[in-house]
Amino acid sequence: MTCAGALAAASFAMGCSSDDTSSGCTQRAIAFVGPLTGQYRRPPMQNGAELAVAQYNKEHPDCPIGYLPYDSQGDPDLAARLAEQIVDDPQILAVLGPSYSGETAAVMPVFEQVSLANVTASATNPTLSQQGWTTFHRAVGTDDAQGPAAAAFLSDELKVRRVAVIDDSGLYGKTLADLVAADLGKRGVVIAPRASLDPKVLDYTSTVGSLAEIGVDAVYYGGVTEPGVRLLKQMRDAGITVPFMGGDGIFDPSLISGVGEGAQGAFITCPCVDPTDESSPDRKAFAAAYRAYFGYEPVGFVMEYFDVARLVIAALEDGAGTRAEVDRWLDTARFVGMTKAIEFDDSGDITAGPIFVLRVEGDRFAQFATILDGRVQKNQ
Repeated sequence: MTCAGALAAASFAMGCSSDDTSSGCTQRAIAFVGPLTGQYRRPPMQNGAELAVAQYNKEHPDCPIGYLPYDSQGDPDLAARLAEQIVDDPQILAVLGPSYSGETAAVMPVFEQVSLANVTASATNPTLSQQGWTTFHRAVGTDDAQGPAAAAFLSDELKVRRVAVIDDSGLYGKTLADLVAADLGKRGVVIAPRASLDPKVLDYTSTVGSLAEIGVDAVYYGGVTEPGVRLLKQMRDAGITVPFMGGDGIFDPSLISGVGEGAQGAFITCPCVDPTDESSPDRKAFAAAYRAYFGYEPVGFVMEYFDVARLVIAALEDGAGTRAEVDRWLDTARFVGMTKAIEFDDSGDITAGPIFVLRVEGDRFAQFATILDGRVQKNQ
């Protein structure tokens, strides 16, 4: 794969080397699939993967690893077409992502046919690991953990008695909202209303009006950022000041910039850590390297994707030279990353870890609490 060919295949490429393999350097590449543009674009998760590959290539200039990001725009149909392109490139030995659950479900049958392993660090729908796919790997906890964690926080910390639960009609958002509503119900919390938004509609007057009419103690939103921004902004404009909470789908700076002052105090849950947390030397070094490379602060799942890129690089460094060998290596991986120890069970899921609650404070998401086994531990 020449550099020109790589650039034609994706937005940009890193680590292209000459076609001469006489030096013993075998050309190999890692792909990333996720929304780099469009309305479903999230904070640049792929930056974490890019940084990991760039650091490796700086240390191994004679035998670099190619990095190819594919822009799915968050569209499952487009992601499936990109998957066909990816499997046709024999030098792509593993895929990072996809970012979302819907696009992950769309690409997996394609990857399965050629034993091409993927590792997502952000697609959290629990059903993804229940399809019998042998090449699927997930390095974060699922919504089966995130949903009850959000319910525990709303019930035990915020002491709510009536909650509106709203989703954006997508696979991720509806599943997460259903899980939150079900667990809140078990806790005796009244769910009213339970509503779905059309993500293409700009005016949520009827939904906001029902919140004002019913009177709720909090609003939980399951979905991605753009509809969530519109919902929260229109709530605040209507004078509805109750706590607002959402899942990792709104862990995005545009929630803060799009809503403005009304976003202050909003909560999100995430199986990811705060990437601005510099409490350990490794995390401090990561944040400094990220700022130096990209020119701005890390946000969202960038540290998780940094970890999974390093995980795949470790497989390649350990001699996995084919797609099937990479897949087998990942199945038995014991890898200590910055965010967690990564080890997959038979379904491809990671051992369950804590869920973090972050709160909007100024222009950032600050870690507020940790939830493990249903217990809320507030940060000091």
